[in-house]
Amino acid sequence: MYLQKINLVNFRNYGKQEIAFHPELNIFYGANAQGKTNLLEAIYYLAVTRSFRTSQDAELIKRGEQYFFLRGRFARKKSDSVVQVEIGYRGSQRIQVKLNGVPAKRIEVANLLPVVVFSPEDLLLIKEGPGRRRRFINLEGSRLRKVYYRDLKEYQRALMQRNRLLKENKGLEVKEELFEPWNKVLCNYGSRIIRQRLSLLKSLEREAIPFFQYLTSQKEELSLRYISSFPLPPEDGKMEEHFLKSLQGRYGEERRRGYTLVGPHLDDFEILINGAEAQKYASQGQQRSAVLALKMAEVKLFNAYYGESPLVLLDDVFSELDGERKRHLLQHLEQMEAQVFITGVELPRYFKGEAKIFQVNEGMISNEGNWGDH
Repeated sequence: MYLQKINLVNFRNYGKQEIAFHPELNIFYGANAQGKTNLLEAIYYLAVTRSFRTSQDAELIKRGEQYFFLRGRFARKKSDSVVQVEIGYRGSQRIQVKLNGVPAKRIEVANLLPVVVFSPEDLLLIKEGPGRRRRFINLEGSRLRKVYYRDLKEYQRALMQRNRLLKENKGLEVKEELFEPWNKVLCNYGSRIIRQRLSLLKSLEREAIPFFQYLTSQKEELSLRYISSFPLPPEDGKMEEHFLKSLQGRYGEERRRGYTLVGPHLDDFEILINGAEAQKYASQGQQRSAVLALKMAEVKLFNAYYGESPLVLLDDVFSELDGERKRHLLQHLEQMEAQVFITGVELPRYFKGEAKIFQVNEGMISNEGNWGDH
């Protein structure tokens, strides 16, 4: 799948702009704060119907304007079919989405057009606490497995009810039997979520390792480790049993605190480089390389799940990478079948393939021709 062209109206710092893209590699360069990231955000928004930078749609409207509008024309390489997505938003109103001219729900678009984005903020996946990593694995799990999204919603509903019951009876003597129905639902869906997370992390690790080794010239090793809020059983079939025992064992403390202390809503995972926690011991360049490896692994998994390569959006991707890693990354991108969008302050070196070059200046994008012209 690739994006043929995009139309932007009043999106971030763009007024009105139409851009046609290369089906393989597109490079955008210019000074900081000119709109390069805003363009990637618009592409991502068309594919996912949400921003990767903010949860507030009103922030996407150009200052001084009342609405924004996006239109994207996507083509499938295998079937030659075309998908047109239109999204409009006027402050305080609901997002309006159209798929091939017909009103559609957000989820219909989000499950149709795969996209993977890397931005400098993704380093927070390593730098920040467990909440950031849980959001990552929940989002990717939901996009790669429809059943994960359903299980997550059911788990969150049961967790909310159980927490409300604990809060209402905080510090009181309440029979544990009162919680049994919610314990059963929590253990059922919670165990399903943990199993899917373990499987997803294993798949991410499997696909990320070769890229990470290539990027680091075989000098470094990457691994992922799931951290559960209760001891996981050696046998998968006993997950629910261990979950329930852990819940029952923390019941007294939960009663005092007023919320649930066991379950995947508290779990985490670690990113390790050469067996050491990347959060504590890795350099900035190593952390960037590790997150990039996870993103390239996502590309592989999306390709397998959707049967087509996703769009790949790489924002300021070369920052803090040494020359060797930059060269390896570009060589990898040259060989990818996916459509790739790269932003940077200047044009990358070492590149030998085909690409379309754009300059971004104060919310205006100008096509400067193909790579061979530079």
